[in-house]
Amino acid sequence: ALQALWNLLATVSAIAWHHFTILMQPVIVRLQQPNIGGPMALAAAIALGLGIGRFRGTGFDQEAKVATAIGVILLIAALPFLVNATGIRLPRMPALGGVPRAGLIAAGVVAAGAVLAWMAGGGRTGLASLSSSLPLVGGPSSLQGRADVIGGDLMRVGGTTVRLAGIEVPERQQTCGTGNKRYRCGAAAHAALSKLVAGRSVTCKPSGTDSSGHALASCTRGDLDISGELVRQGQAFAAGGIFASYAALERQARDAKAGMWAAGEVERPSDFRAKAWDEAKRRAPDGCPIKGIISGGARVYVLPWAPDYDRERIQKGRGERWFCSEREAEAAGFKPSVRG
Repeated sequence: ALQALWNLLATVSAIAWHHFTILMQPVIVRLQQPNIGGPMALAAAIALGLGIGRFRGTGFDQEAKVATAIGVILLIAALPFLVNATGIRLPRMPALGGVPRAGLIAAGVVAAGAVLAWMAGGGRTGLASLSSSLPLVGGPSSLQGRADVIGGDLMRVGGTTVRLAGIEVPERQQTCGTGNKRYRCGAAAHAALSKLVAGRSVTCKPSGTDSSGHALASCTRGDLDISGELVRQGQAFAAGGIFASYAALERQARDAKAGMWAAGEVERPSDFRAKAWDEAKRRAPDGCPIKGIISGGARVYVLPWAPDYDRERIQKGRGERWFCSEREAEAAGFKPSVRG
């Protein structure tokens, strides 16, 4: 009876797999096109590179596993393009029980689609958001122009608002240190960036977008890496996760007690924001701490750690309201206020 059941399941599975392969054939054909398969292969290479780099730096931790897994899945999805472009044919794989190569590629395509949909929906791991950090296909290769500083990691270059990639700066309202050494490290980061670049020509290479839709970019002033210099001076943290390309500089700044590290107690911006969020949530109606404000005809939402958060007052008669999440505010037509 068990053998008969097993044979039945095997037959049903084989039929289902055959139809699945046929169904996915148009997708595989599309992936053979350079404008689709090419970026997929590039993303696979980047993800695998990140996973290998993380492994060499800190071992095969969760982030290295996730990056490597995403890279492998994307690589499988890119196989139709790679096979078509190189002319190299995949070997038969009898060890996999005679599973057709097209079926394996189709399964990889589906898995890649699921991964990309998960990341686009805000999937969380220590990887942060790999999709936002991949090269902008079709976007500008570089921006160049005079830099106007907006915040501690935010500039306007050539008419484009750019956030420096690879670092975290203290929020504008944030303070660092203890006792008489306590000072406004958020304002100090703003001042440090202004001293480095304000009014000078810089070159930025976009690599993605932040949660507010601003371009994330690596920027230089001549040969000077601006993000790296802010970390070296102790005015910024290296971004966490796989993209912690300035972690070594942060350790050097900490050991040298440069900038904020000389003040004693230092809180990462993410921890500062979490505390501000929890405090505002306790005081906000229905526990929804985001303020939707209408000013000069513009509809913007203000987060609890913004400099003007406490000054803003909700006037419901004007259409202003409270929101529980940024997604809810954006769905109602409100845009994020500029975070400095």
